Amino acid sequence: MHSLTEKLDELRQHLKGGVSSMKQTGFDPVYYLVFPAAEILQAKLMLPQILAQLKLDGFRPRVLSLTTMLNQWFRSHKLRAAWQAGLQNADNLRQQFRRTFSTKLEKERVIADALLAELDSLRNEPGGLLVLTDLEALHPFLHISGIEQQLNGKFCVPTVVLYPGVRGGSHSLRFLGFNKENANYRSIHIG
Repeated sequence: MHSLTEKLDELRQHLKGGVSSMKQTGFDPVYYLVFPAAEILQAKLMLPQILAQLKLDGFRPRVLSLTTMLNQWFRSHKLRAAWQAGLQNADNLRQQFRRTFSTKLEKERVIADALLAELDSLRNEPGGLLVLTDLEALHPFLHISGIEQQLNGKFCVPTVVLYPGVRGGSHSLRFLGFNKENANYRSIHIG
């Protein structure tokens, strides 16, 4: 198994290849830096190093934290009080909360629209690159593969996804290492 530092070096090599090398194959410039869920803290601590290395390569990375984004959305949502009450009740109500919360996230396109806004703001920025962190915040509500599919063809700058999970086949990943293997990723997997 490769260390996060070795995976970062491999990511940098892919990024140096350029976006045009991916577009010819029909893929968006999305790169998953895959690491075991047990290394989430290590990856977070390594984020400044990752950003510094990308800057040395001429990129101007911007970080989008899913934890921060979801927290802001949740705190300002009109259903917040009802959701909080539902979490304090019986297990079957918690399951209902999870379904309702997932549905709201999908229907309101919370993640997809936030990603589109960030991508659009980076569109004309020389060296623009988006780094997506804190994917564990999506569990058990959404899968990033579905969001990637929604945005197919709209990734206008390289996007690096720090992905806690396990790599399966050439296009499959297991989110957090315990979710069912998902082969719906069309991106480059490093790890």
